Amino acid sequence: MELFDSHAHLPDSGCNDETSYRQRAHDAGVTRFVLQGSGIAQCDRVAEFASHFPDVFFAAGIHPHEASSEEAQDISFFENYASMPNYVAVGEIGLDYYYDFAPEDAQRDLLKRQLELALRLNRPAVIHCRDKAGSEQAYDDAYELLSPFAENGGSFVLHSFAGSVADFHRFNELGAWFGVCGMVTFKKADNIRELAALYPEDRIMLETDSPYLAPVPLRGQENHPANLPYTARALAALRGRSTEYTAELTTRNALWFFRI
Repeated sequence: MELFDSHAHLPDSGCNDETSYRQRAHDAGVTRFVLQGSGIAQCDRVAEFASHFPDVFFAAGIHPHEASSEEAQDISFFENYASMPNYVAVGEIGLDYYYDFAPEDAQRDLLKRQLELALRLNRPAVIHCRDKAGSEQAYDDAYELLSPFAENGGSFVLHSFAGSVADFHRFNELGAWFGVCGMVTFKKADNIRELAALYPEDRIMLETDSPYLAPVPLRGQENHPANLPYTARALAALRGRSTEYTAELTTRNALWFFRI
């Protein structure tokens, strides 16, 4: 059984042994993963990591938390990654209104420019979208920006999606892909399980979002791509499929989405 982690980050504490990090994932059956960048320094880190292995890939972009930073004003730097064979997506990008790390108008402007970049580079986009409790504004704004992107041939995944069922339906109509992470195992995450049961089979992927969101029974620990089997088993049970079927399906989907 082979699994594909479509969304991981290097640990905040650093990664001193790239070979061991990758081997730990392989030993758990996670034979491929995509490392997400956020800002030039972090993107350089994941690009360097991926350059050593044919089965490790990376995405590069600027997270919405950094939308008001100096480096967010000129994103042309990210075109430098286009010639790298393991550069598979523009991400992690999007909108985050839950925190107030950057003004909302700056976030929208940055997302718009990075979606235009994704179209120029012919890469899919990895979208982060999070709103304040009781608000739909981030999802409304993301939908407004992603609609023309999709109409112009852009593809995107909503990673760790936690919107409403109504949000799912409208993004689904745009052809969105959906990432399922360890939240599907959380005791109180009935909304996440409700959504995961709805995702179309040909547009669903697995992710860890490591080092965050470690699945039960590892919740509270630093997450790693090696923990993806917990999420795979939970998703399989939820959708009434075998773990082997779910692994094959989500791996095939990820290979298609990232054009590997």
